[in-house]
Amino acid sequence: MVPGVLQRSLALFSRRDELSIAELASHIEQDVVIAGTILGLANSAVYRGRSPVSSLRQAIVRLGINKARNVLLGLSVARSFGKIKVPGGWSLIRFNAHSLAAAIFCDLIVRNVPSVDPEWAFMAGLLHDLGLLAMACGLPEEFAAIMAYTGCGDAGLIDHELDLLGFTHFEIGAEMMSRWNCPDQVRQATLSSQSAELDFSRPLQLAAVVKSATLLADAQSMSVFEADQGQDPTDELFRALDIAMPVHFFEQFHADIRELQAAVA
Repeated sequence: MVPGVLQRSLALFSRRDELSIAELASHIEQDVVIAGTILGLANSAVYRGRSPVSSLRQAIVRLGINKARNVLLGLSVARSFGKIKVPGGWSLIRFNAHSLAAAIFCDLIVRNVPSVDPEWAFMAGLLHDLGLLAMACGLPEEFAAIMAYTGCGDAGLIDHELDLLGFTHFEIGAEMMSRWNCPDQVRQATLSSQSAELDFSRPLQLAAVVKSATLLADAQSMSVFEADQGQDPTDELFRALDIAMPVHFFEQFHADIRELQAAVA
């Protein structure tokens, strides 16, 4: 059963552009920790030079409703998953770091590249490896055997999951998303991102956004597993995505990841 705080956060994302600042503030006010995090971010050094804000509505206006909503979902997911007991050999810290990095990369990609369903990008990146966590907790012996092949890349890992279990962690994750009433676009992106093929045609499909984001996260040493990721695909990805200023892109990524990591710490 999905935890209540996460369920409410997912429901807020489904409101898309219909969500008002007042509604978001009203939801956040119900959780003292999240409210304090939003206020802290709005008054952080990033916004130095501006007068302090003391109300959630002012904080959301300063951060922007999308960033405030992303922080809410990121904190809700980290808090919910942090309560899960994981088997030995599995690093929940690495998993959370990879998920946050992928979510931020997804968000940055759709802000720079014409994309389908950009409003779901952050959620799709954050939850794309949900099935790995479920597999690690629900099938620890099988998962331990699969982990021996984490250095084979996604394609090799998927092949061994299919050989051993008959299904992949992407399929498990998509099924969990259905039960949690996540948007179908997010579920389909998770299923499609297990393909080895990457289609960079415009507008960019959400699956391609998620796949690109996970590759960028791995290249930044923010992978789920401690394994050699092989050749760095970063330059090739930026050329395919046609992102003109990768330096600025990474500057924004590091600023955003610092904010979110501070929020969920």
